[in-house]
Amino acid sequence: MSQALQSKTDIDEPVTLIKNYTVPAGEAEYFIDVYRENARIMSTQPGFLRSRLHRALVDAPEVRFVHIAEWSSGTALDRATANPEWLASLRRMFDDPGLHITSEPVGYRVVVELQPS
Repeated sequence: MSQALQSKTDIDEPVTLIKNYTVPAGEAEYFIDVYRENARIMSTQPGFLRSRLHRALVDAPEVRFVHIAEWSSGTALDRATANPEWLASLRRMFDDPGLHITSEPVGYRVVVELQPS
């Protein structure tokens, strides 16, 4: 399952997980429903702070989504991505014959932050 986060972060500070998804336009709404269940499982894990799924504004044959999830630490994210219930949900999502998903998950940490003064 290459769509899972591939490496452990081993970071004991806040991290952001960013995943890009691409699905055929005809599967976009179904993807959102399936994704919602997968995200619900993750939202119950210790260290989870927030998750949002963004959909591109451009209509195209393939719809692009960006998932951004914030975690209290990389170690909390590491533990969550090892959760058997979540792994099974992820496997079902990517093995679903009704979905043709490509994904590139990567963990990030903030290096520059700007806020209004």
